[in-house]
Amino acid sequence: MIATAPGKLILTGEYAVLEGAPAMVVAVNRRAIATRGTARSVSPFVLAVGDELAARGADAAAEIARHVTVDTSALYDGDTKLGLGSSAAATVATAACAGVARDDILAVALAAHGNAQATRGARGSGADVAAAVHGGTIAFEAGRVRRLRWPAELLLVPFFTGVAADTAALVARVTAQHSRAATDALAEIGDASRAAEASLDVQAFARAGAAIDRLARATGIELVPERVAAARHALARLGGTAKTTGAGGGDVGVAVLPATADPAEVARLLVAAGCQPLRLSVDETGVDTRPPPI
Repeated sequence: MIATAPGKLILTGEYAVLEGAPAMVVAVNRRAIATRGTARSVSPFVLAVGDELAARGADAAAEIARHVTVDTSALYDGDTKLGLGSSAAATVATAACAGVARDDILAVALAAHGNAQATRGARGSGADVAAAVHGGTIAFEAGRVRRLRWPAELLLVPFFTGVAADTAALVARVTAQHSRAATDALAEIGDASRAAEASLDVQAFARAGAAIDRLARATGIELVPERVAAARHALARLGGTAKTTGAGGGDVGVAVLPATADPAEVARLLVAAGCQPLRLSVDETGVDTRPPPI
């Protein structure tokens, strides 16, 4: 049995999704690959799937899960974490590899991933898990998924900022902030995410980026690397924008532009801003138990 699940990019709603606001998420075409084995796993996410299945009375599946091996190298750049949701993809692929029915994978993986993340100080929203299960473009809100369609007239160009970020640590620091300014910034992030879902245009993503800037100022936490700000400034001449994804602080950012923009010029401007364009596209498949293409 081989199961695969895609990575993700949380485009809007970051941090506010933890308070029940919607997040827009896309699954990307880099996959975690899970296979059944004989050696007990040391991955906390794999073992958490086993524990969750055992808690549900599925002892045979739990034992299979604890011996699953997951390859997440496609979601890294060498040894560098890109922030593509490798742990969520690994959790989802493990559940599928253990034989969990497709209709039950989301619930099992949400619980298992949250339990494993809780030991690091933040359970997370589950938006990354939902993207790995469903694939494509989704809105995730309070555990519910809405399918979206990425518009052909909008170009999405992911890029690496050159710095790996500690997502759990950033989430813990931001959620510990209780100032009025931070609360207002989170509300604006949620409103901007709703606007992005409704319109899916450059202006909405620019608003979402500005909302994250506001949260960074309110908390004093460096959520927006200078390279992202430089990329945003450079892409404005092409009618586009750039913003962080997920927890920010590094990892992958995204450029959003009209589809008429020249991809080569976009790449040149990103490189000049110190960013590394990534060859990623939206993965429509979601979790899959067929062998990956060779």
